Amino acid sequence: METYLAAAYWGPRQEPVEACACRADKFFTLLSQVSEYFDGWRPLGRSRPEAMRATPIDQSTDALVDLFMKGRNRRDVGGEVIDDLGYRISVWNGRDHEEVSSLTMKCGLYSTVTGLSNAVVLKLPIRFDTTSVNQIRQVTIALAQAWDPDWAIIASRSKLDLQADAGPFLDRALYVNSSMSAPCDLPVNVVKQELKHGQLLLS
Repeated sequence: METYLAAAYWGPRQEPVEACACRADKFFTLLSQVSEYFDGWRPLGRSRPEAMRATPIDQSTDALVDLFMKGRNRRDVGGEVIDDLGYRISVWNGRDHEEVSSLTMKCGLYSTVTGLSNAVVLKLPIRFDTTSVNQIRQVTIALAQAWDPDWAIIASRSKLDLQADAGPFLDRALYVNSSMSAPCDLPVNVVKQELKHGQLLLS
């Protein structure tokens, strides 16, 4: 069965860890209003049994600051923090099989090295209804409102793996910031919605 991902991407943007934590807090809140699958987020473990034993994370801003700080990239020699690679948190929802979801948030990266970007990637549970226009809209708007990305998408993993490097494209849903252009090869039945800082497209 095809796996679907909801993801947001934006270029170099230096932000303090507190700002990233506030964005994550807002995203968690918005997601929890979409589905019960998007709640009870737990830290990843070195093994599944360890991850299963983990308790849900504290989603307060102060606790999220600590988690983002723990997820900083460090140099192999000396352990020095690499400031321009920003902050990172990876969590999952503690559920089994068709209800499992995982989430990685990378924020505050300002390196200009080609191929690096800030990104949020949410693996949607198999049981999440990707045919529901309302739920797809809510998740995409949550990405746009919380993270202010250049673009955000809901797409099958196979299509995202093939096309993400080429820039925005439409599968199930696409948000493009007003600073970017929407793809020109859109289907005739696409639904368009103007948002505060961009445009939402639904297929």
